[in-house]
Amino acid sequence: MRLVDTHAHLHFPAFDADRPAVIAELARLEIGVIEVATDQESAAKVDALATENSLIWGVLGLHPTEIGSQTLAQLPELMKEWQKLIAANPKIVAIGEIGLDYFRDQTTETANRQKAALREMLTFAADQKLPVIFHCRDAYGDLATILADYPGLGGVIHCFSGTAAQAEAFLALGLHLSATAIVTYPKNTGLAEVFKTIPTDRLMLETDSPFLPPVDNRGGRNDPKTVEKIATFLAELRGVSTAEIATITTQNAKNLFKLK
Repeated sequence: MRLVDTHAHLHFPAFDADRPAVIAELARLEIGVIEVATDQESAAKVDALATENSLIWGVLGLHPTEIGSQTLAQLPELMKEWQKLIAANPKIVAIGEIGLDYFRDQTTETANRQKAALREMLTFAADQKLPVIFHCRDAYGDLATILADYPGLGGVIHCFSGTAAQAEAFLALGLHLSATAIVTYPKNTGLAEVFKTIPTDRLMLETDSPFLPPVDNRGGRNDPKTVEKIATFLAELRGVSTAEIATITTQNAKNLFKLK
């Protein structure tokens, strides 16, 4: 395995027309994929993709924007279902994507609901001894505050786009930071500077496919092959070879997710 895309959604409808071909090409290129659920319905799809493909591993979670007024009452039953899938499939390697998202709804009610659900899912992840993939948008401060109550819980901040100070806060909590193709966008020079200095043992690559395509495919469908472009960009940024970035980030993914 040369590279690992630590966050993709191959089960999304954008891949319905050619999913087998996409997965076959990734296998040929020796690119592993961490396939991430976002809601209750996607858990079974993620589980199936991980079971059926040697270079795909699954992650079960509930995206913060999926958390509604009834979610807290439903979470115990949902986590029982996750527990069954985890027990039956050793290729379920993390909980996610979970976290906080205040981008579209900044009401106190929504924030409190998301924080309460996040704490329940973090407790579940700790009980299962699994790392966490975190979604966070416009909420880095609240997320860091909550995570301080869960020392030793490994994980990665998916699609990190924050400041150097915010990066330091998450690094101090023992977390990894993941780069998407947005780090390559010309307007994101500040973000590039942040990723220039992240310690090598905390650095990861992801595509968030089918979202966040690279500059040369803006408006198109992204796919996990884009990790090669991200690796090349980071290599040039940090003054090392692409092969070194590939080796480092692949090993980091293997270590965090205990990939076999």
